[in-house]
Amino acid sequence: MGLKTKEYYYEIASKLTFQTKAVIDGELCDASDGKTYKDYNPGTGEFITEVAYCSVEDTERAIKSARRAFNEGVWKDLNASERKEILFKFSKLIAENQDELAVMESIDSGKPINDTYLGDIPDSVLTINYYAEAIDKIQDEMTVGDKNHVSMIVKEPIGVVAAIVPWNFPLLMYIWKIAPILATGCSVVVKPATVTPLTALRVAELALEAGIPAGVLNVVPGSGSVIGDYLAKHPDIDAITFTGSTQVGKGLLGCSGESNAKRVFLEMGGKNPGIVMPDLKELDNAVQHAVNAVFWNMGENCTSNAKLLVHNSIKEEFVRRVVEETKANWHTGDPLDPKNNLGAIIEKGHMQKILDYIEIGKKEGAKLLLGGEQILKETGGNFIAPTIFDDVTPDMTIAKEEIFGPVLAIIGFDTEEEAIALANDTEYGLQASIYTDDLSTAHRMARAINAGTVSINCYAEGDITTPFGGFKQSGFFGRDKSLYSYRQYMEIKTIWIQI
Repeated sequence: MGLKTKEYYYEIASKLTFQTKAVIDGELCDASDGKTYKDYNPGTGEFITEVAYCSVEDTERAIKSARRAFNEGVWKDLNASERKEILFKFSKLIAENQDELAVMESIDSGKPINDTYLGDIPDSVLTINYYAEAIDKIQDEMTVGDKNHVSMIVKEPIGVVAAIVPWNFPLLMYIWKIAPILATGCSVVVKPATVTPLTALRVAELALEAGIPAGVLNVVPGSGSVIGDYLAKHPDIDAITFTGSTQVGKGLLGCSGESNAKRVFLEMGGKNPGIVMPDLKELDNAVQHAVNAVFWNMGENCTSNAKLLVHNSIKEEFVRRVVEETKANWHTGDPLDPKNNLGAIIEKGHMQKILDYIEIGKKEGAKLLLGGEQILKETGGNFIAPTIFDDVTPDMTIAKEEIFGPVLAIIGFDTEEEAIALANDTEYGLQASIYTDDLSTAHRMARAINAGTVSINCYAEGDITTPFGGFKQSGFFGRDKSLYSYRQYMEIKTIWIQI
């Protein structure tokens, strides 16, 4: 289904009702102390609604609910075909509410309707269906033994999982987490990002409608530092999966060590390179992907190729085309207007942080080619023009630190070895893109770059079948997507039988 008009999406927005209560033990409930907090639209600055502000007491109730559901086997002990059918119904309900969810996601996060309607909601449906299909295809094993013994390797759900999800892809990351968790038979307590709770709460309501039993999926909105810390230290949580900042991720590791040594799966920050090699005969494809790589989702993306390395022999021409492509096709404005590919920054504090980085870039001597300022102030929204810096040196702040905004730093290089060194000169290792016409160069550089995903002649994170996660301080232990994610929520048990 294609995009509709701005007027159509505004009509949907005018009729939206919001599910603002926590979801605990199959019930929609207020916070135990009655507290709420205000949720705002990043594109207008306007108040949207008030959401339950859950406490430690509410989180404890959610954990107990999840543990009881797991121990009683109301979900994990269902026949595989039953769990599969319920998850299919769940994904169908999301698809049937695509328009509502896309608009809700857009007004809550500032994301363009182009992305939520054409990307996030369909990808969420695809993700649930993928893991539902896996349920009866991940089989137990038998090993080669002698005639006096039977040895079995069986896979069992790990237990109760806590999922802490980010604000930049509120629904899709939520689904990336809960789909494999639910498919394996685990129970889950979800902490949505405080600033983007609405689609997580609505989709939890759809999960109950689909038939997921009470206690299996719980969602507790509220303070990240309070709820997240409590989940991470709780002895009845068997694993925690997190997407967010490296600083917070490291803290969760510490919490695990202080408590029950629960499994911790972390997807964290990135300072990801795009590398343009001199053998490219046709530049347009690389230009389009390079621009998309940095500005997609307003640069609020852990895989953003915010560091563009271009061979000096083609750099002047390539940079000129990057600026032209950005001006021509990357319009910033009202997230509900399909003509805009760039929406609003999540909140004013983060917008100021990005603007501060831009000022640092100027002071340190980078050459500002485009943007570099807040725009559309009259709307009340948080908008920054797509920003491009040239003549960046590797020691500059904007070349080293994750900005998480629509800011591109361009660096020239002369040799393949130099490009690889520049690409790996970071504490992160999440994603990289290489543009080259030479197959040997592509293979050689992809092997040499320290990143969890390397895309060739495109900017990509792969698809649902490929694992997503990072090296170094971009990730720890786990992966999202693919069967690797499915398996990490399972325990491996050996059963040894003497005949």
